[in-house]
Amino acid sequence: MIFNLTTILFLLFGLAVGSFLNVVIYRIDDLKTILYTRSHCQSCKKILAWYDLIPFISFVMLRARCRYCGEKISWQYPIVEVGVGLLFAFIHYFFGLSLGAFFYIAVFSILTVILVYDIKTQTVPEIFAWIALGLAVLGGWYFGGFTLASMIIGGLIAGGFLGALVFFSKEKWMGAGDIKIGIILGLLTGYPNVLLAVFIAFLLGSIFGVGYIYFKNSKINRDLLRQSLPFAPFLITATLITITFGNYLINWYLGSFYKF
Repeated sequence: MIFNLTTILFLLFGLAVGSFLNVVIYRIDDLKTILYTRSHCQSCKKILAWYDLIPFISFVMLRARCRYCGEKISWQYPIVEVGVGLLFAFIHYFFGLSLGAFFYIAVFSILTVILVYDIKTQTVPEIFAWIALGLAVLGGWYFGGFTLASMIIGGLIAGGFLGALVFFSKEKWMGAGDIKIGIILGLLTGYPNVLLAVFIAFLLGSIFGVGYIYFKNSKINRDLLRQSLPFAPFLITATLITITFGNYLINWYLGSFYKF
């Protein structure tokens, strides 16, 4: 069975962690407030009761509005909570109850903060990028199942490629913060899987970009083309896909290629 009791526990654990990550994202400019400031409504500043903070359930029960002032609650809360819950359940399903599962849970929790914050502000929070990079350096080679040289080469390829794009475009194509995410991607996927990860990231970015242009405005104009999309979410998603399904995708591609 895909969803056994342990997987469900990981799902619930992920919902709780997702709720905490929402707090981190909203207070990222002043993280110290997490320690001494209780959760409150962003509009009326009313301190929230415990029953207003139950992940996802409170959002549904309150019908997406503050109990006290009636202002709408951001959809970021349930999306992040459910997303992290499903992420934890997926990691457990793929890696089982192992140290590797908890390592990737820690890494992708940090990367989730980066992903959401980049979508909201189009900037990569430096402190969390460095934390994720440190985790990737310390544990990527051990849990990734590849050699230290493979990890280093992967980081150099992805980071170097993105660095070149940043340098030659003068940060018009992507920001300097994406270089660190690229290095993290390379460290966690290793060589040669890093090549697949970079390909997936740009493929996802291209698909999303074309869809964004189409649905935003059917007439492609200069103003629309000047709008930038955050690229860190595509790098992070590609990292997860490559870590879990990379070998399957490569074997499938090579098998299909040799048929011709």
